[in-house]
Amino acid sequence: MNPLASLTLAMLATPTVRAAAPPPARQDPGDVLAHYQLEGKPRTVTKSDVALEMAFHLRRRDRGKQACDALVDTLLTRQAATRAGLMPREAEVRAYWDELQKQLQAAGHRPEDFAAVRNTSQAELFDYLAVQIAQERLVRHELALGPKEAVSGDMLKLWLQEARRKRKVVTDPDQLPAGTAVRVEDTNVPLIDLGLLLLRTSEDEERDRFIRQVVYLQSIEALARQKGVQLAAADLDAAIQRRREAAANDPRYRGISLEQMLQAEGLTVAALREQRVFRSQALLDKLALVMYPDADLAAELQRSRQAVLDVVGPRRRLGIVFLRAFEKPNAIVTLDFRAAMKRLATVRERLAKETFENVARIESDDPDTKAQGGDAGWHRRGSDKLPREVLDAAFALGADEVSQPVRASEGCFLVKVLDVDPTPSDPQLVERLREYRARELAQKVLLDAAIEMVK
Repeated sequence: MNPLASLTLAMLATPTVRAAAPPPARQDPGDVLAHYQLEGKPRTVTKSDVALEMAFHLRRRDRGKQACDALVDTLLTRQAATRAGLMPREAEVRAYWDELQKQLQAAGHRPEDFAAVRNTSQAELFDYLAVQIAQERLVRHELALGPKEAVSGDMLKLWLQEARRKRKVVTDPDQLPAGTAVRVEDTNVPLIDLGLLLLRTSEDEERDRFIRQVVYLQSIEALARQKGVQLAAADLDAAIQRRREAAANDPRYRGISLEQMLQAEGLTVAALREQRVFRSQALLDKLALVMYPDADLAAELQRSRQAVLDVVGPRRRLGIVFLRAFEKPNAIVTLDFRAAMKRLATVRERLAKETFENVARIESDDPDTKAQGGDAGWHRRGSDKLPREVLDAAFALGADEVSQPVRASEGCFLVKVLDVDPTPSDPQLVERLREYRARELAQKVLLDAAIEMVK
């Protein structure tokens, strides 16, 4: 098999299945991925922390399922090669890796360009490559191929399919004990192996996202302990019901049930209840009830009604036509503000005969909304997604009305109100305000953690 083609397969391999070991007396600095603050004390996020979070979060999704299959394939290969005496020696693996590096460099790649190489120690990498060499040897042995005959990807796939057929393999998490990723016959592969595989093959952005997720979960759970807040089964039931009602009321889902939505993600309601992210949201909701009681929020509404309406009041779906303008035009931006305002006034007159959607597709300089016929989505008055001048103009209009040209810092706008939310009642505003405060609390928890990534 071409070593260059085998790199992707090698990156899907995993270390030897092992029994759980006690943590070392002293933490290896290389295992630390981030530092943060929790309850005023320094804490660390380790590879194991992130790996377990990735395993729990991704195991039922396509990427997690593929990784579970890779765990099975690796175990089957290692067991068969060990029985047949076909596992390579270290010197053979080192020579294989040297040749692979040469081919990568000849193709214009560096080994470190691959996340799975960057995130893997040499010992782990050699272990992965040993399995790939062993798999080729097994196929050659089974098919009685000569040493120079190529082993194709289809041959490898067929060998693995046959190996699976002969052994009892379980990858469905609902049929496995807690903490187990897959089972082959009587051998359980621990969930941490799945997580470490996912971590090694993740790009930096994904790894950092899961680091922040670990920190958030630890922090929100610590805050709940401080406030004496605990989750009960009824809280999870209520959170599931809120999800179900939200799905039923959202026109985007067109009558699709919560169970159907979860099934598309490889989840069940029971599995959702056990996810730390879901439980942390239920915990945040319960914290918000304690920290932001109805009476306090109602008083805030009476005291600062307009400020509350700005952030949680009725929304408007807006259409825009945007012309970029500078005080001093250049070869790229050819309009000054006066010319842009004059041109938009002319464009507005065309709306007597043309639709706003068609005009926006022709005239607008905003790439994000131009293709949508100017549709800029739903906004509240306090939105930070559009200029203040645009929002002020929009909330002075009625449904289907179009503003006069509006000048903002980077150009000029025509604004149309495409749709309007019904005005919420005061109890609804109080509940929305609590949800808003909960989101602020979640952001503050992460900010206070002062995460420092280890590079």
